[in-house]
Amino acid sequence: MLLVTIDTLRADHVGAYGNRLGLTPTLDRLASEGLRFERAYAHVPLTLPSHTTIMTGSYPMTNGVRDNGSFRFDGKRPTLAGVLKAAGYHTGAFVGAFPVDARFGLNAGFDVYDDKYGSRPAGGELSVLERPAEQVLASAQSWIMSVGAGGTPAPGTLAPSTLAPFFAWVHLYDPHDPYVPPEPFKSRFASDLYSGEIAYTDSALGAALERLQKLGALTHTIVAIASDHGEALGEHGERHRGP
Repeated sequence: MLLVTIDTLRADHVGAYGNRLGLTPTLDRLASEGLRFERAYAHVPLTLPSHTTIMTGSYPMTNGVRDNGSFRFDGKRPTLAGVLKAAGYHTGAFVGAFPVDARFGLNAGFDVYDDKYGSRPAGGELSVLERPAEQVLASAQSWIMSVGAGGTPAPGTLAPSTLAPFFAWVHLYDPHDPYVPPEPFKSRFASDLYSGEIAYTDSALGAALERLQKLGALTHTIVAIASDHGEALGEHGERHRGP
């Protein structure tokens, strides 16, 4: 199973939910070929608490994580990763930013928890540490190919008979502020960098899924994609988190 969470992605910026800007061809194709939920609700509009809810299937009042940074999941409740690991799955997480760093407890149940964002700035703001979608996806691909081949790196494609069961969580943080999409998305969406971040993330995800498909790593694999919460506009145009 491959679970991809795209941080701060508004539903109204996705073509499958009515957007006409063409930002998300990858998500739109997956929605047309698979199952699309018309209504999905974030139980809390914050990265760490929302992902804790996703991973435990429990409300913040139950799992104990109510905010970013000042709370930590204690691992006492079952997690999706833990349940699948007990069932014989390899489990790996590849996260894009500090709010879901391993120190906050979401590494529970994962064999591998890749939160490598680079060096921590001395006395700097840890909350802004992040890495782009392409780097997160590359790390996830390498791990999937490794465990899919039974724990050894696979230089070629994987046959269905060689695939080991795996659960990979990929967290893509790019649509979260600050909005700094790479080129050509920065120029193309100069007046709306939030949309540029979404378009970049969708493009990177599409390329990664295509590579995994060609390598045979997605055979019999469920691919699930969700956002942890949206990004709403205030009455004066400023952005703030919303469901």
